[in-house]
Amino acid sequence: MWGKVYISRFPGSRVTINRGVRIISDPYRYAHNIFPQSKLRTMGPGARIEIGNDVGFNAISITARSKTISIGDQTLIGGNCQIMDSDGHPLWPPQSRWYYPGDEYDAPVSIGSNVFIGLNVLIMKGVTIGDNSVVAAGSIVSRSIPANCLAGGVPARVIKRFETT
Repeated sequence: MWGKVYISRFPGSRVTINRGVRIISDPYRYAHNIFPQSKLRTMGPGARIEIGNDVGFNAISITARSKTISIGDQTLIGGNCQIMDSDGHPLWPPQSRWYYPGDEYDAPVSIGSNVFIGLNVLIMKGVTIGDNSVVAAGSIVSRSIPANCLAGGVPARVIKRFETT
C-alpha cells in the first residue's frame, strides 16, 4: 500500500484482501486521482468486501452497506472509482430520504477476474461485470456487462465484444 487507506468495518461484517493486492493512494505515485486516499467501508453486519489475488487499484471508494462486493483476481481499477451495493437513500417519497431504510433495495456487486476499469467509473448496486472485460473511463455502470467486452458511456453499454480463442 502506498498512501492512506481507510478501512471501516461494521461489527459482524467482513473485509477480505487476498495476496498481492496493490493499493495506491499517494498523489506522488499516481497523479490522476482527485481524492488521494482509498476507502473500504462496510455498513452492516451482513456486508462483505472480497478482493481477489493480484488486484490493483488507485484511490477508490468501495462501500458495502448490506450485501457482498467482490472483485476477482488480477483486476485493475483506475483512480476515483466508486463501487456501492446501495442507493443509500430511498428516492420516493421525499420525506424518507433522511433515513436509511432496510436493506431490501440493496444488491450485490460482482466484478470478474482480469477486468480493467478506467478512471472515474461509478459501479452501481446489482451489477455484474464479466471476466476479461474493460470499462471505459467516466462510465456509469448501472446494468451488468458480459465477459470479454468493452463497455462505456452513461449509462455504460457494450461497445465491442472481444474474440476469444
